[in-house]
Amino acid sequence: MTPDPSPAADRGRILAAPVGGLFVLVLALAAAILLRDVASLIVPLLFGVFLALVASPLVERLARRGVRRSVALAVTILLVLILILGTVAIVGISVGQLVVLVPTYENRLTGVIDSARSLLEGLGIDADPQALLSIIPPEQIAALIRSTASTISSAGLAVLIVVLTMIYALVGAASIRTRAERAFGPDHALLIGVQRFGVDLRRYLIVRAQLGLFAAVLVLVLLLVLGVPLPALWAFLVFAASFIPNIGVIVAVIPPTILALLDSGLGAAVAVVIGYIAVNFIQDNFLQPLVLGTELNLTPLVVFVAVVVWAWILGAAGALLAVPLTVGLVAILEAFPTSRGIAVLLRSKVDEPAGLVADPPPGGAAGGTPTAA
Repeated sequence: MTPDPSPAADRGRILAAPVGGLFVLVLALAAAILLRDVASLIVPLLFGVFLALVASPLVERLARRGVRRSVALAVTILLVLILILGTVAIVGISVGQLVVLVPTYENRLTGVIDSARSLLEGLGIDADPQALLSIIPPEQIAALIRSTASTISSAGLAVLIVVLTMIYALVGAASIRTRAERAFGPDHALLIGVQRFGVDLRRYLIVRAQLGLFAAVLVLVLLLVLGVPLPALWAFLVFAASFIPNIGVIVAVIPPTILALLDSGLGAAVAVVIGYIAVNFIQDNFLQPLVLGTELNLTPLVVFVAVVVWAWILGAAGALLAVPLTVGLVAILEAFPTSRGIAVLLRSKVDEPAGLVADPPPGGAAGGTPTAA
């Protein structure tokens, strides 16, 4: 019989676990701070890689139909370039128009605040005009809009990095799997995790894009009917916000509501809010179950914290990338036995892999592994 371990050895093992956990936490915090410092470089690279993952099935589909791979790559890259340049043009022109309208809306905002003060005084509430102005200071709103316009006008380098990253990723995608298998072996856990992450990410991005496009079209029609200025800009904001779970719709509804209030009055602002709520209700309760049919295998708390943390690390783009990055992180954690327990804590279904899992059919069991879109 082997002798029982000594009390000193037991104490050593007990102390090693928290010390090791603390060391990993410090390393994670240091990595987050480092990423925050280089976010301006990392974000375009991430967007380029994600665009390549979304566009790669089109290359394979064209190749299976007999199109030469070089031609399929050229067609795919051209389509994505048209989409990117069109989006940049719409956003840039709309923001430029908004900057021109800022002085007018500054004066109207002051008038709205005066009307609110008169209404409060009529109800017997003494309101300090300076206190009301401090809630929504026109100068700060104007400064924020001008700063955003300046950022967009200088985003040419970032767009170039996105495009080049996407092109290199698409061109190298054909051989990267072979090189990885030669380096790590065909059955390496990391390769399996990365492959599952790619499937989950591609499906998530495509489905969220479909849902966001549906909501953006409805919002565009709503804003055109109500006569809210710059409807294309706010429709694009709805599309982008659809990739931000939970708080995306709140972010998207605020600017057009304020603009409708300043341009057309309280009735138009209320109509915008009601319209956004109706669109979100239709999207979440009718279209999303029909198109997606799956759910993220992450707890709601993990998703919310991920949005906050990635937004702190990478800025506004981090909120857009929070779910894909978290799904990828969980998939990598799950690939190694030493970190698999952390992945289990983050998942909502312990018996399913990380990422997207199928909703159970009525009266049936949960679905199996996810399939590519």
